[in-house]
Amino acid sequence: MNWQAFHFIRPWWLLALIPLAWGLWRLWRRSGNGSAWRKVVAPELLPHLLLDAEGGGRRRPLVLAALGFTMAILAQAGPTWEKLPQPVYSSQSALVILFDLSRSMDARDVKPSRLARARFKVEDILSHRREGETALIAFAGAPFTVVPLTDDVKTIHSQLPALNTDLMPVQGSNVAAAIEKAQALLQQAGRTRGQILLVGDGVNGDAAQRAAAKARKAGYRVSVLAVGTEAGAPIPTRRGVLKDAQGNIVVARLDVAALKAVARAGGGTFTRISLDDSDLKALGLLDQEPVQLHQLSKSDNEVARWRDFGPWLLLAVLPLAALAFRRGVLMVVFVGLLLPLPPQAEAGWWKDLWYRPDQQGQQLLERQEAEQAAQRFRDPDWKASALYRAGDYEEAGRLWSQGKGAQERYNLGNALAREGKFKEAIEAYEQALKLDPGLEDAKANKALLEELLKKQQQNQQNRQNQQNQQNQQNQQNQQNQQNQQNQQNQQNQQNQQNQQNQQNQQNQQNQQAAKSSQEQQKEKAEQEALQKEMEKRMKEAEQQRSEPREPSSKEEQRKASEEEQREQAREAQAEQAPKPMDERQLARDQWLRRIPDDPGELLRRKFRYYYQRQNHEAPKQNPW
Repeated sequence: MNWQAFHFIRPWWLLALIPLAWGLWRLWRRSGNGSAWRKVVAPELLPHLLLDAEGGGRRRPLVLAALGFTMAILAQAGPTWEKLPQPVYSSQSALVILFDLSRSMDARDVKPSRLARARFKVEDILSHRREGETALIAFAGAPFTVVPLTDDVKTIHSQLPALNTDLMPVQGSNVAAAIEKAQALLQQAGRTRGQILLVGDGVNGDAAQRAAAKARKAGYRVSVLAVGTEAGAPIPTRRGVLKDAQGNIVVARLDVAALKAVARAGGGTFTRISLDDSDLKALGLLDQEPVQLHQLSKSDNEVARWRDFGPWLLLAVLPLAALAFRRGVLMVVFVGLLLPLPPQAEAGWWKDLWYRPDQQGQQLLERQEAEQAAQRFRDPDWKASALYRAGDYEEAGRLWSQGKGAQERYNLGNALAREGKFKEAIEAYEQALKLDPGLEDAKANKALLEELLKKQQQNQQNRQNQQNQQNQQNQQNQQNQQNQQNQQNQQNQQNQQNQQNQQNQQNQQNQQAAKSSQEQQKEKAEQEALQKEMEKRMKEAEQQRSEPREPSSKEEQRKASEEEQREQAREAQAEQAPKPMDERQLARDQWLRRIPDDPGELLRRKFRYYYQRQNHEAPKQNPW
């Protein structure tokens, strides 16, 4: 026995010793008090009256019970000091992703581009890979290994942003060579089974079908995830769009027939790329099949498993338990522990020991306590039903909206109808009938709501018409009152105008009589003043013509101020002109500009290096 390695597998069970010690201490004190005779009989007479005056006979069963419970708790804690090595098995499932980096992947018939959509989809595939190994091969006119088979998908994640079509040293769509390279990777890793996934938009003819059939015979299934559309789109470049040798614009179209032929020859699945996970489900990359025993391989690592010696302690507890049952000690212990408990112990944690929360909620629901039942339920359907009965239709509808079955849609329609949302309720009933056309309750409720909605719309239309008629009547009355008011105002204005005209005529007659005597004197005085003013101006003009004209000082001041402003503007421009930079700063900036900001440069050099070392017999194909 190795005491240095001794420990408990489940040490939290040792906390049970605390309530055990408390209960035994209380029973020990109760048994030590003796009977009521000790209070009335003299101490020297007790040995002759009581069979066990010292209480040792009553405390001995408690000692045995304490020993038994203590050994049982230690057994549950799991004492151990010996290891049992257990091998670890890992899944042998392997996936090789063939990523197309030909120029046609830059086409934008799918947004934002074929290449970007393919990258996003590969990231989704990697995020769902829980077991097995994954590899990534990029190809165009020739294939290149980006990441070999590995169970660390984060490594592949880090390489995806750098994948661009300009990394390839030779263009084309050499799918056959890519499939052969994927088959070689799987065979080198010792994988007898695996899946090859082609993510691209075209192939290079019958050679790809032959390579897929060869991989299928070797035990590797070839599937295709097509990117693009049959209509296609031009291929953008830095100088515009890609053109062929005759100067025609190249339109990259998805070759669906050829890709389906590759998937058929490889025994795999063909599917188009989608915005959701339907394509991954079609490829079987989401709902993975249960791993069989022959698909597991023994790992080099081992998990240490400790031998549990707790069951051996229970063998020593058995005779103590039998003796305790014979003497009724266990019943005394349980009664002694439970009697001091308050009555509130029946609820709360005590009830949780015997009933699950859903069972407690069902009991509350049967007692018409819907609100309390909703708080206890954990199952969403039961909780929604309790909330519905409690009148919380909004929360009940929210829970039912998470379900996808016909019954959940039907219940959702009932909740929405209770809230007065008839249109949404009708849509929920229609969804329920699509899933289960024989749901008669949904049909009846839908018809009832449609009739109610129709009546509601008719009532609203009637009320609107009545309101419009009332508004028209009010407008007509207001128009009549306005016309009457205008006629009265016009009549009043006419009367005032007549009175004003009469007053003006009288005033004119009075003014003409008053001016008749004054106009002659005034005209004579004005003529004399005008004559004097003309003579004065003629004398001033003759004096100005005889005297020489002096230069204007205002013009000189204006020219001086303009010259001063131009000088200030030149000084301001001189101050704003950039100062010459330091030579060391200029050299440092030029050195920094020479550093290329290209995360894919390492991959580009790697692909070029391997392409120069190997002799690739690429078939004749389009350079896109």
